[in-house]
Amino acid sequence: MESIFRAMSKSELAPLHGAMLRALNEHGELSIPALRALSPLSDKAQVLVDRAVVEVGLERLQFVADVMADGLVYGLPDPLSVTQLEWDQESKAGGAMRTMSPAARQENQALDRKHQRLPIYCTMEGFSLDIRTLKMSERIGAPLDVSIVKQATRRVNEAIEDAAINGTTTNDGSTFQVSGPTTSTLYTCPGLLNNGGGLPSGAVVNSANNSTDWSTSGTVGTQGPAMVADVLSAILSLQQARKFGPYRLILGTKAGVVINNDFKVYSSDTIRQRLEDIDTGGGKLQITIADRMPDGGTTGQVQFALVQMTNDVVEMVNGQPPTVIPWTSLDGFTLHWVVLAIMIQRVRCDYNGNFGVYTGLHS
Repeated sequence: MESIFRAMSKSELAPLHGAMLRALNEHGELSIPALRALSPLSDKAQVLVDRAVVEVGLERLQFVADVMADGLVYGLPDPLSVTQLEWDQESKAGGAMRTMSPAARQENQALDRKHQRLPIYCTMEGFSLDIRTLKMSERIGAPLDVSIVKQATRRVNEAIEDAAINGTTTNDGSTFQVSGPTTSTLYTCPGLLNNGGGLPSGAVVNSANNSTDWSTSGTVGTQGPAMVADVLSAILSLQQARKFGPYRLILGTKAGVVINNDFKVYSSDTIRQRLEDIDTGGGKLQITIADRMPDGGTTGQVQFALVQMTNDVVEMVNGQPPTVIPWTSLDGFTLHWVVLAIMIQRVRCDYNGNFGVYTGLHS
């Protein structure tokens, strides 16, 4: 439970600990529903707060929303009780037999395994409201101002999106690592790109310099074909790593504007349309514009990422979507809330280090 409250001051921890004890006494369990049942607000006011979170929904989530829309989700029951997720990477051994009789003796295969762990952390943003403001709203019948709830939810969503793309970091920008040697990527939460949280343990980087600058508009009729060629080269690289799609192209906001230019002179097709016409890996290429991607304006910086959208490459561990949890101060004059989410990206490679993400770099 320590990771949930790490970002909070000591003065805030005491009343929250009291709320936890009340949840145990009144409901016999320590869970998010039990904590929410202790809301100091009236039912109508609490509905307004919850509705504000729902209205924000998936705002500020671009790549994460696409991952979840593609069904790449791993659910966690009782997420407060789960501190890490474990799985094995297994080597390949032997091959399938072709035989006329199913009674044929099988080969006894021994697999090598690499044990992996993913920390299950909480993403949270807190806010408070004094009792007089609440009472004044109730007395005059004015709707409770829930703009701060929406802002907190957006900040939580932004943090989830940033972690999924750039890797999970601490507030000072250091790699988020729960335990293990600092020279290892074990016990970290890597994202798509090789910064922040690093890459999955043992992953082999797929990257190369682009043949054109994706961050600024170039010559019509020249830049478009070059961008298509960059993507085709990326697809070939992933296929050589045994990652055959389906693919999604992740771009920053600058490249997202550039691909709306004409593909060539005297043509009605845009660069985006020509990219989306690429048919490989069992379907058309999909494009996501994510503002948490780097702008790609300096040499060596990432300008796009091509991702195989399968759960052996990326998925969201979804324990708890953004949820408002309330409690009161010790004196009862201040009402506290925290928007809490347990949503962590799981980005991984196979036993041989084949990684289903290609990054195109500014040359």
